[in-house]
Amino acid sequence: MRRLFVFVALALLAGVVAGCFEQGSGAGRGPLFHYHYAGRANLPAGTNASEFKKIDALPATAEFRSHVAAKLASSAVGIWKNDLPAGVSDQGTLLKPLLEDFFVAEAYVEVRGTPGKAETVLAIQLNDERARLWDSNLRQLMGAWKLGTPKDFTIETVKSWETKRSQAPNTFQFARAGKWVLLGLGQDRLTMLPTLVQAAAKSGRPLPLLTNTFLELSADLPGLRPWLPVFAHYPLPPIVATMAPKGEYVRTEVRFQYGGKVPWTYEPFKFPTNLISEPLTSFTLAQGIAPLARSIKGFDQLGLQPLPNQICAWGVRQDQCRLFFAFPVANATNALRRLAPTLPLFVKSYFPNMQGDFLYISNRTELIWGNLPFIAPHVRPERDATTEYLYGGIFPRSKVHMPVTNSLYAQVRGRTNLVYYDWEITEERLSHSRGLYQLAALAAWRKPGTNTASRQWLDKIGSLLGNTVTEITQTAPNELFLARKSHLGFTGFELATLSAWIDSPEFPVRISAPPSLPGRPPKSAAASALLPDPANAVPQPPPANPRQAAPVRTPGSTPPQQRP
Repeated sequence: MRRLFVFVALALLAGVVAGCFEQGSGAGRGPLFHYHYAGRANLPAGTNASEFKKIDALPATAEFRSHVAAKLASSAVGIWKNDLPAGVSDQGTLLKPLLEDFFVAEAYVEVRGTPGKAETVLAIQLNDERARLWDSNLRQLMGAWKLGTPKDFTIETVKSWETKRSQAPNTFQFARAGKWVLLGLGQDRLTMLPTLVQAAAKSGRPLPLLTNTFLELSADLPGLRPWLPVFAHYPLPPIVATMAPKGEYVRTEVRFQYGGKVPWTYEPFKFPTNLISEPLTSFTLAQGIAPLARSIKGFDQLGLQPLPNQICAWGVRQDQCRLFFAFPVANATNALRRLAPTLPLFVKSYFPNMQGDFLYISNRTELIWGNLPFIAPHVRPERDATTEYLYGGIFPRSKVHMPVTNSLYAQVRGRTNLVYYDWEITEERLSHSRGLYQLAALAAWRKPGTNTASRQWLDKIGSLLGNTVTEITQTAPNELFLARKSHLGFTGFELATLSAWIDSPEFPVRISAPPSLPGRPPKSAAASALLPDPANAVPQPPPANPRQAAPVRTPGSTPPQQRP
């Protein structure tokens, strides 16, 4: 399941970067969903994917898997409530060990058809003891959820059992063939399960062993929208994805196959080299973001016209969450003046209980979200030799500018099919991203969170994550291609988001905000204040951390140029 979360995260990432490009439904291009994981026993041998295997073998990872299995199992009744009889009880204790097996064993899932007429098959390789557990727990589950009485049944000469009910999907079948447990779910006569059972009985395997990859996944995301409403907000195309060993790293590839021509035109990347400074921990560029910005509720009312179509973001090595961004815009000073009265209302629509006040400092043309604990978010106009930017950050940048080596910028200059580029020291990016979630919670007057199993897991894996490089390129008129070189498959921000999702009370349906803090937040201004003299009204932001940064892996000493 951790691997499945990787591809969900990458799918959403591509939707963000590509700017909601999908033009067609994508239906009818194959299965609705296809998943095949080689299992821990079949992971690459030797030094291939070595860090991935180290992380997979950690006790903290086992605890994390158990934590996720328990949360998924306990939420099953709520997720499937429309398909279950009224009044059935939580059966998490029956489902949890099955989910734990699914996370580590070789497993295959395929869904075909359409909502209401779909057929699903699952195959998982298990020893006899675990197979008996699946048999027993699923029989008990059928009874507890009133899904029918198991009756002996034969599939291709293999002794099996099935249950029937009146509501669709009305047929569930269980088979044990060789070392495999095989399940089928659908309406009336199942067609996929007998084929797998027959293959497993004859050759010992229901499907070929994965060779060059250890994970394959495809999903018709438009076709899955009726089941997964989250994809209604991200009009993504069908995807085909793999994970494969590449030396000590893992190479992730995702192809986004659109229903029509991707409405994207190359424009040279613009980024403020006079603002970007060492010691860098991350560097991100994206273009074609105007359609995405337009889809964000309230963004088109900020007064930024035309909407920004590029963004550059970077992180700097500090214990604090030192993240910065820049949008190229025409006449940045006027853009900020238009933004000053509208941005506070936009932020308040997403943070109703926000702390602090927005303050527009007219004599230095700067908009500050002031009176917040620990941080001083700000936006102001900047320029380099040829381009003006709206520039901002969570903390003030250091007064000492240390130029970044050209070897990093060379990764993007002149590449006319590049939509997105991201390099990071993932351990550092993870630290920044976790801090960002905590600061956002405090700004919204919410509890930053407790020390859950997912957060303990992040604590343990950080030092094993190395560098991650992600690129999205246009490889055909109707195709975008994501390639990533990493140790785990995730970026630091994706890992922090995964933890926030799993720890949400409404997991896995959505990422929900943590509980509110007791009492009332300090009174906030509803709109920005126009203050001619910042010294009279604005607390000065905290100084940069004077502590000497420890030697780190920066783009000058580590290879961001080793693209995926």
